[in-house]
Amino acid sequence: MRQRIHYHVVHRSGEWHVVKRPGNVREGRFRDKSDAVDLGRHLAMSETVADLRVSKLDGSVQSEVTFGKNPQEIEG
Repeated sequence: MRQRIHYHVVHRSGEWHVVKRPGNVREGRFRDKSDAVDLGRHLAMSETVADLRVSKLDGSVQSEVTFGKNPQEIEG
């Protein structure tokens, strides 16, 4: 069974990071939030099914969107 991939754009240590889960793999880090969101969107769109969650500076969720089809056999 395929697993849904989650990409998170989060602010840490003065930078915006794109993190892929599961695995907590950092895919990129940026000074500008818009650059991190662009990479996160590109990565999520390249998956069979993926979520992109963008956080605000305070860590709360700003937005979340799902890319791809969501067939029954995909967990998450």
